[in-house]
Amino acid sequence: MSSHHGPSSENLARLAARIPKGTWDTHMHCVDLEKFPAPKKDSPYKPSSHTIQEARDFLSKLGIEKMVIVQPSFYGNDYDCTLDGLQQIGSKNGRGVVQFDVDTTSEDQLRKWHDQGVRGVRLNYKSVGTKLESTSLAAQLHKYAKAIRPFNWVMDLYIAMEDIPLLEPIVPELGDVKICIAHFGHPSDASISTAQSSEVMPGFASLIKLLKHDNFWVKVSGAYRLHRDPQHPLVKSIDWPHTRFEDLDVTQYLQELFNWCEAENVPIEQICVKNPEELFDAKS
Repeated sequence: MSSHHGPSSENLARLAARIPKGTWDTHMHCVDLEKFPAPKKDSPYKPSSHTIQEARDFLSKLGIEKMVIVQPSFYGNDYDCTLDGLQQIGSKNGRGVVQFDVDTTSEDQLRKWHDQGVRGVRLNYKSVGTKLESTSLAAQLHKYAKAIRPFNWVMDLYIAMEDIPLLEPIVPELGDVKICIAHFGHPSDASISTAQSSEVMPGFASLIKLLKHDNFWVKVSGAYRLHRDPQHPLVKSIDWPHTRFEDLDVTQYLQELFNWCEAENVPIEQICVKNPEELFDAKS
């Protein structure tokens, strides 16, 4: 979020009138480099600070109080900043998604996090450049699924669209463990540069097949990662803060989300309130 190129008060007020009560922002990063200054040394990027108070100040202009704090990749397995942000919000209006080493994290630790409001684990394969292979991917997902199943957590996957076909044989084996694909299933830059429609992208057909499973979800977030024009066919979402993406007027993307919902006769409340409540165990 840029202090110089933010959305106008008029645009914010117009959108706030359309946002239903109880709306969740389901992909919010908390970055506080003054309080938690030790990100991964090998991280491909280092964002500026985006504190929970800044997030709350911005979302309050839209009438949004509820948010899911997702651990950003550059912090690695250091979840302190994410949990600090979650504590500031409280479990009434907040949920957390953390990143941890399944081989060294105990069930008691997971239970402690659960009591604090954590409802998911993030596995990032996209922005860290992981080369995926079906056998090792299946083994890892089964291991994490076993760990989080007793708590009914979400497995939040940041995975490239072209790698989603690898999930087709794995998802049915995970039973009732909830799986959510972040950022629409972010395709490669090569696919983005040539595609005028998501239907032609490698992996999109698998994404549609997997959505037929009751435990499979896709997160509406980070559309500007696909294209900077909110009118582009690949675009339809909102997400904050925009790590690696500065000077964004996010109201344009939120407006497009509402337009898509109305065009498809999908209640905005279903997308913004009911789905997040179910996915992140946050029903009032």
